[in-house]
Amino acid sequence: MVISQQNIAFNTRALNWLYCCLSLFVLILCSVSLLPAAEPQPIVFQKTWGQQGSKPGEFDFPIDIAINAADEIFVTDHLNDRVQKFNCEGTLLAHFPVLPNPGGLAFDKQGNLILSHILASGSSKHKIGDRISVYSPEGKLIRQWGKSGSEPGEFNCPGGIAVAPNNNIYVADQTNHRIQVFDPNGKFLFQWGEYGNLPGQFGGKSSRNSRVGGPQFIAFDSKGTVWTTEGANCRIQQFTAEGKLLQHWGSEADQTGGFGGLFTGFKDRKAGGLRGPIAVCFDKNDRLWISAVSGRVQQFSPAGKYQRGLVQEQGTGPGQFYAPHGMAFDSEGMLYVVDAYNHRIQKFAIE
Repeated sequence: MVISQQNIAFNTRALNWLYCCLSLFVLILCSVSLLPAAEPQPIVFQKTWGQQGSKPGEFDFPIDIAINAADEIFVTDHLNDRVQKFNCEGTLLAHFPVLPNPGGLAFDKQGNLILSHILASGSSKHKIGDRISVYSPEGKLIRQWGKSGSEPGEFNCPGGIAVAPNNNIYVADQTNHRIQVFDPNGKFLFQWGEYGNLPGQFGGKSSRNSRVGGPQFIAFDSKGTVWTTEGANCRIQQFTAEGKLLQHWGSEADQTGGFGGLFTGFKDRKAGGLRGPIAVCFDKNDRLWISAVSGRVQQFSPAGKYQRGLVQEQGTGPGQFYAPHGMAFDSEGMLYVVDAYNHRIQKFAIE
């Protein structure tokens, strides 16, 4: 085979050109990797509404919040035994009475409201509770189930509620230190969890009879896995929808990225042992937002890496909290936080 000088020259030029292109590509990659990481987008306070009271639009310890596809905001008003509905600007649209001591709140696939009710809370005038109820968006009671106890289908201070993609209902049964799962009609399906400190257990660093041990709140990510908060153990746990433990993380430190720090909102007494994460929710990018007794509302990656947060101190000013509880996002990505001990809702732009 005869190779001409012309072919050799052409191949040499081609190889040189390819080498230059590869060198330029590597140089670009190196330059990009050396660029400083982008600063997290600032979180901007938008507005707040509500104050302590029993008039329409006022609250007496709001607990949880849920937002439907029409961006209507529903809030459980714990000691007023009602649910209130607002628009995104905080204008009251409606309110209706519900069974005593409502706490956890979620929507089923039909748009009905699922609520948890505890037996008694602080100054509650009622001594009944420990049940789950389902209401229409207009406030009509559809069904209820449960009673006090520790058997399957019974509750001891049920807390957060989440609805699975298949419409099954997951309940954080706080003082029983377990998750219970029901079908849409309230039929018990299965449960997992027990008192203890091991991964998959709940609340071992508190008294067995304490509801602050956890699990407190519960949420699904976009992949259908279950996340729980656990106050006393300052821990987040992730499970499959069947209850298999996937991971756990959390820090007891009273600092940015941690869940430690005691509640300082009591005017007449010390905080005692109140600490740890309270509620969990997800934004459209599957980032976790976690509220804590210490007044922190923080964003984490699914692996538990702290990314950013709101004001890192407790108080009554804009963006400050006393024991923030439930959180939810509207269709525009605005974050709404139930500021329980300040008896108000706060709204933030996170993007």
